[in-house]
Amino acid sequence: MAIPIPGLAAIGSVGASAPAAPTAGASAAAAPQGAGNFGNTLAQAVDGLQSQLTATNAQSLSVAAGTGNIADYMVSAEQSTLSVQLATTLTEKATGSFNMIMDMSL
Repeated sequence: MAIPIPGLAAIGSVGASAPAAPTAGASAAAAPQGAGNFGNTLAQAVDGLQSQLTATNAQSLSVAAGTGNIADYMVSAEQSTLSVQLATTLTEKATGSFNMIMDMSL
C-alpha cells in the first residue's frame, strides 16, 4: 500500500501538460504558465514538508502530554523521516547535476 507524502505528491505533475491546480486562496489567473511551474511546484513541496514536520512535532507533544495516539504519531514520524530523506536525496542529485553541467566545456 502506497502512503502519499504530503507536499511531495505535486512533484509528479511537473512533467504533465496540464498546469497544477491553484492552492486555496489563489485564482486560476494567478497560476503562471511555462517555466514558473517547476519553481512553484518546488516551493509547494517544501511548504508541504514543513507542514508535515510541524504536524509531527505537534503530535509528539500531545503524545508526551498523554493526550495523543502513539500509533498516529509513529506513522507521522516515519512519513516525516521519509520526506526529509527524499528531499535530501533530491537536493544532492540536483546539486550534482548542476555541478556536472557547470563543469562542461563549451
